[in-house]
Amino acid sequence: MIKISEELKAVIQSSWFTVEKGFYVYTKVSVVRNPEKHLIVTRDHDEITVVTESSNLPKLGPYERNPDNWVLLNIKCGNPFYCKGFLAAIASVFASEEIDITLTSTYTNDYLMVQEQNKEQAISVLIGIGFKQKKARI
Repeated sequence: MIKISEELKAVIQSSWFTVEKGFYVYTKVSVVRNPEKHLIVTRDHDEITVVTESSNLPKLGPYERNPDNWVLLNIKCGNPFYCKGFLAAIASVFASEEIDITLTSTYTNDYLMVQEQNKEQAISVLIGIGFKQKKARI
């Protein structure tokens, strides 16, 4: 197991996560249609990536997709922006458990995505390092 500092343990213990309903997919598109319907839209000089619930795929138009279904674990940090090593600790623990993840941060959320088959193990990992689980909003 990864060593987590006492300061970081305190932040984790004041943090929580929810498991959001549905499955998400990673897609590559040339044009973003209905951006308000999707969880994440990113654009760089190479591509446009859209992460969206699988039910939204028909709204995308033409797309390429990663074949996996992903589960969204929404992490609420107890001290956002000022918790050195927070995401690194999470990523390190998941790497030590050999669970593939993606992490994306917004202003108030850290989105941890795990493949559908790793959902229960991911929940156990987060609880095991001190996070509390709360029910997702409907």
